[in-house]
Amino acid sequence: MEGASRAASATTVDAEQLGEGALKLPAPFSFAWLEACIAEHGQGDNEPLTTKLDRYAILGAILCGALGALCGLLFRDQLGLRLMQVGLVLEWLFVAAFLVSNVRQAWLGYRHQYKTSARELDEHLRQYSTIVDAVRQYPLPVIATHLRYIRDRKSIFVYRHGLISGGIDKLGILPVLVAMYLQFKDWSFGDWKGMLDHVHWLGVVLLTALLMTYALSWWGVRAKGRFDLYEAVLAEASVRSEDELTGK
Repeated sequence: MEGASRAASATTVDAEQLGEGALKLPAPFSFAWLEACIAEHGQGDNEPLTTKLDRYAILGAILCGALGALCGLLFRDQLGLRLMQVGLVLEWLFVAAFLVSNVRQAWLGYRHQYKTSARELDEHLRQYSTIVDAVRQYPLPVIATHLRYIRDRKSIFVYRHGLISGGIDKLGILPVLVAMYLQFKDWSFGDWKGMLDHVHWLGVVLLTALLMTYALSWWGVRAKGRFDLYEAVLAEASVRSEDELTGK
């Protein structure tokens, strides 16, 4: 009973005992608390760099492309042709916005690659250490249990997600561009009346499915990045606690 009370008291350490900028600990440990700490301290360095423009551009390309092609197939007249034209133009504009946004981010990162990276590493290390120190206030067996659990869950998540999207996250937007090229490779720009001859149900369904799979893969990459961060924090806290116990 005495050992249990000591373990319980370790999970209710006040923030004053951890120093300035420390985090208040709940009892017992929870991933919800860990996520709140990570969100508060901005520890998102393991997530892929995306902006609102990127997300809206992908969503817009999916909706405009699918709706435009669907209208062209349903209304085989001048109205259907105009709607498909508008959908196609908007789809390409969204794709172009996505590419321009990524090129801009890559160029800014290239211009200030080393200075920016060094500043970000220093800031992330400070935030990372604050979170790790807070996690270390819990008993080592609790940390080890949650570490094993998140590793198992991540392995299961990666396996199940891979069955749906495969390695599309490694190819980026390339499959989408290839699919759009194959759909319209025989179409000449300006031949709007002949566009309907190059759009068919199977192509529309496959292209829409590919865009949706790409969006799902993007979500999976972000989720896996968060699991990686949970694992890294718990692993570092476990190592530091073990080193402290062994006197290293």
